[in-house]
Amino acid sequence: MTLLNRRWFIVLFLLASAVSTGAAFAETIEFRGAKFYLYRFDPKVEKLELFLPGQTAQRSPTFAQLEKDLNAEGRRLKVAMNAGIYEPGFRPSGLHISEGKVVVPLNTNGPPPKQSPNDSTPNFFLLPNGVFFIREDGTAAVMSTSFYAQANETPRLATQSGPLLLANGQIHPVFNEPSKNRLLRNGVGVDSLGRVVLVSSVREPRESGLINFWGFAALFRDQLDCQSALYLDGDISRLYIRGETDDVVPQSNFFAGILAITEPIVAHDADR
Repeated sequence: MTLLNRRWFIVLFLLASAVSTGAAFAETIEFRGAKFYLYRFDPKVEKLELFLPGQTAQRSPTFAQLEKDLNAEGRRLKVAMNAGIYEPGFRPSGLHISEGKVVVPLNTNGPPPKQSPNDSTPNFFLLPNGVFFIREDGTAAVMSTSFYAQANETPRLATQSGPLLLANGQIHPVFNEPSKNRLLRNGVGVDSLGRVVLVSSVREPRESGLINFWGFAALFRDQLDCQSALYLDGDISRLYIRGETDDVVPQSNFFAGILAITEPIVAHDADR
C-alpha cells in the first residue's frame, strides 16, 4: 500500500468509526450567507434532557443558573439550547415532556383570532406545527402535531413548537424563498442516520446569523441531511456548546424550557 493510499485508508476508517460509534460533532457552518452553530449527536449514546423552571426549587430558565444548579449535583452543561416558544409567564405554548412526565399537554388549537386584518399569525400556529421527541429506546423523530396526536407515542422527552420546517423533505408551504424577513433562528432536525441535529444562528455579530424561514428549512434539507425538522424560536435563541461557542457558559435569555446534554465534573475541571 502506498503512503497516499494508506493515508486515505486511515481517513476513511476514522470517518466510518465516527458514524458507527455514534460520535458527536460540533461545528460552525455557513449557508446562504448566514452562519450557524450546530451539534449533531446519536440520542442513543448521549442523553438529551429537557429542563423546565419549577421542576425543583432551584431550577431557573437561564443557561447560567442551570449550570449553577447542575454544578451542585456534580454535573455541568456540555450543550444547551432553548426548547421552544412560550407564552407570558414562561409557560410553553405546546407539549413539553421531561423524563416521561407530561408537563404541558399537546396543543392542537388553531391560530387565535386576529384583532385586525393586518395581524400576522404567531409562528407557533403557522400550521402545520410539530413535535420533536425522543423515545425511551433513544430513537428520535419530528412529526406534525396532527400525526403525533394519532401516533400513540409515549416519549421520554418532547417539545412542541412551530412552524414545522420540513416534513418528508418538503419545506413548509407558507415559506417564501425571497422573503426579506431575516432573523436569528434555531431548530432541531433528525438526519438519515437517526442523529439529532441542534442548530442556532451565530449571534455575534447579529447580522452574521440572519436568515429567512425558507433558507433555514433548506439548511436542514440540503446541507444537514434531514428530512424532518422543527423551528424552535427566533431572535432570543441561543445554542451553547462547550469548547465550540464559549469557554464560559453565557448568561442567556429566560426560557420556558432548555434542552441540554450534561457531563460529569472531573477533578481537574473543578480546580480551574
